[in-house]
Amino acid sequence: MRGDFMTVRINHLAVWILIVVYFLIGWGWYSIFGEKWLNLHARTMTDIERTHNVSAYVLAFVTSIVVNYTLAMLIARFNATSAFCGLKIALACWFAFLFMEYATISVFSAFETNPWPLICIDMGRPLLGFAISGLVLGAWRKAT
Repeated sequence: MRGDFMTVRINHLAVWILIVVYFLIGWGWYSIFGEKWLNLHARTMTDIERTHNVSAYVLAFVTSIVVNYTLAMLIARFNATSAFCGLKIALACWFAFLFMEYATISVFSAFETNPWPLICIDMGRPLLGFAISGLVLGAWRKAT
């Protein structure tokens, strides 16, 4: 087993398809939960309509690239050979590195304590994205 992360075999086609899917999950997620999310922030759609700019979407797309390539490297590195193995790695990453940090920040927020429904909406989108990416990357391996 090699010690270099750059030598792992990544299925770039799978990753780029997942980058688009991951990005689109955000659109779908907030189409479904957007009104509840706004209510939990005590905002309305008119409050955020003028705040949409291209840089936010560019950052979301770059985030999708980073998340999916990192998951692909970890899943390949740990030699996950099934969808379930990929899912376990992705969910462990989501829980340990994203959910626990976000939940802690939310609970101890200096400005307000975010209600758990808001935390669940905010963390549900990446949970779904990580799960789909883990399943696909675990199952759709690059041929050796």
